[in-house]
Amino acid sequence: MNRACWTCRSRTIQCDQSQSPCAKCEKAGLQCFDKRPLRWVKGAAIRGKMRGRLYGDSNSDGLPISNVIQGTKQKRVLASGVKCLPAFALQDPRISNLDRASRYYMDYYNNRICKLFILYDSESNPFRHLLSHALDDSTLQQCIVALAARHFANTGRLFDQANVSVSPRFVHANTDALHFKRQTIGALSRQLTRPELERKDATLATILLLIFLDLLESGIDGWDYHLQGAKGLVNLYQSLVAPRASGQSEDPGETAQELRRFIDRQFSLIATLGATLSSPKSRSEFSLSGDGNRHQESIVRSFLGCPEFILKAIHFFSNQRDLISESGIHEMISDADVRDTLAMLELTENFDCVEWASGFQRSSPSIVNVQRLSNLSLAYKTAALLYGRRVLKAFKAAVPDNEDLVLQLLALIDDLKSDTTLFKCLLWPTFIAGLECQKESQQTAVLQSMRMLWDLTSCLNIISASKVLQARWKQKPLTGGVLHDVYGGPDLYRIDRDWLLI
Repeated sequence: MNRACWTCRSRTIQCDQSQSPCAKCEKAGLQCFDKRPLRWVKGAAIRGKMRGRLYGDSNSDGLPISNVIQGTKQKRVLASGVKCLPAFALQDPRISNLDRASRYYMDYYNNRICKLFILYDSESNPFRHLLSHALDDSTLQQCIVALAARHFANTGRLFDQANVSVSPRFVHANTDALHFKRQTIGALSRQLTRPELERKDATLATILLLIFLDLLESGIDGWDYHLQGAKGLVNLYQSLVAPRASGQSEDPGETAQELRRFIDRQFSLIATLGATLSSPKSRSEFSLSGDGNRHQESIVRSFLGCPEFILKAIHFFSNQRDLISESGIHEMISDADVRDTLAMLELTENFDCVEWASGFQRSSPSIVNVQRLSNLSLAYKTAALLYGRRVLKAFKAAVPDNEDLVLQLLALIDDLKSDTTLFKCLLWPTFIAGLECQKESQQTAVLQSMRMLWDLTSCLNIISASKVLQARWKQKPLTGGVLHDVYGGPDLYRIDRDWLLI
């Protein structure tokens, strides 16, 4: 972009000119115009029999005046200035009964949400594929609308000024989000009283989106209830499938199978990272797939870009952490547990992030930047090492100083700020860095990263994470500008609530 866009100039703000559309217009949900758009006004005919007569405002849709007046009630939606509604929303008869606000939120989901919860946006984005399922499932449709409305409402909030008055359109969006969430949960409850095997994919997708809705709302507790419900539902569906196993089973098709694998992987990822900062009682495990053949194709369908092996290492350290908590301080820790933890730390440290990232360049050469993707995986690897060392320290084993790892992680996070596509995936590593950093300058850097994450995603769990960090930093006594570590032993990153910080 060679010059500031017309939209930013008309709003009297400075355009970043970084891309088209510019980042500020995209965040505000406004259409980014390079020049002043054309605007039709009243005019006089200059030819023919109508010469000299004024044209009034026309109702191009041929709607009765009462419908036009009723349409003005949707000005709060149209005032957002986002792009036109998607073609499917206007043409598909299955969605024609939706009000214009719902269609607007469906379009918002398509344009904003789908690329938010995925590493690389593409035509094969699974979140976008859910739109076709939503056309046949009203519960999933309502959940998509609730998710979009909540995100739009969040964009009207500032990172560190929660009580500032917001525009009426964001207030309306907040009301819409609550309304559609209530409808979704009510419809889902009715579905679960009599589950149908044919609706399995749409039902599990709805639960997954409810977890992401919880991220937008706070990231506290609610996600785990949804995860436990999904686990129970999967077990129920498996019991329903078992009686049919002897007969012929219908092939769902490759697209449906890919969607199921994607949903299963998201549940596994959420269960793994959610358990790292939660109590053992809240654990809802999903088996992590170790299929390396499919993993090479999944980078454009990945949520966080964290290597499978690093996720398994985090899963192992989290289990060891719970073992310590459940055994109690008076019970002896076996030497085998210490050896196993040391072995996993060594395997994690030897993991080659560059080799892992290079493997995706062959399948997605136009998308993958090997250096940046390896830095993203290295950030997760470094955070996993910090987490594993904290567990090892609780085993009363000798642990090297973490200062070098903390500095390395902070440097990686800072380097990835130039690539917002990858940076938006860094909440968990940033939070781990925040728990470990000792100096005020490091804490300031962490908060700056949190602020940027908020600006990119508008997920309230980021604000929740920053408040947790600031509260814990205040618990550490200051001595000469360096904060003493008071988190050794049984604490092990234990937070007062069950947080999902991804």
